[in-house]
Amino acid sequence: MRSHDDGSRNERESDDGLNYWEAKIDVFWDVKECPIPAGLDPGSIFRNIKSALAKQGYLGELTIRPYCDKDQFPDGPDDFESAGMKLVPPEISALFSIDEARRYITMSCELCSWLCREHDEFKNLMIISGDNMDFRSTLQMLKQRRPVNILLAHPENAPRWCPKCRKPLEDVVAESGEWFWESLAAGGDSIAKTKCEELLGNTDYS
Repeated sequence: MRSHDDGSRNERESDDGLNYWEAKIDVFWDVKECPIPAGLDPGSIFRNIKSALAKQGYLGELTIRPYCDKDQFPDGPDDFESAGMKLVPPEISALFSIDEARRYITMSCELCSWLCREHDEFKNLMIISGDNMDFRSTLQMLKQRRPVNILLAHPENAPRWCPKCRKPLEDVVAESGEWFWESLAAGGDSIAKTKCEELLGNTDYS
């Protein structure tokens, strides 16, 4: 049985009627900028992300690609692999210990390679990073080339951008398709849904 109602169903449809409910979900996760929260591990992260996406109506096969250097393997890379995540090759992960700019360039190149490899008609793509504005141009290019449904997550303390600056990024992101990393990692709701519930909770109907 589907976990979404008619309202969320409409969110899963593009303007030309294509839907992404059952499509594969590929997650590109910058572990350096969005580390594993205390008390969690790769296995619980995988389950919680899957649960959070399912609550939004995304029920397809989930693949998570963690981008991190060897220092972020507290118990070795086996923890990530046993959780069902796909580790990037060592020569790529080694670049992540250099600087933020190199991580962004590496992930952007990987995103372009992913688009060339994947030939499914419908695709869901999630990027988890410290500042998703870095990927604005890359995501615009991906959206222009293929029908990709884009989802984002970032830390709650990520850089704040003015609405005008963020507009090009928001134009390519799915409705209700952004999470705070802390919420996503715990299996929580999207930013939009959380704000909506807060507004309803503060409404006085008396």
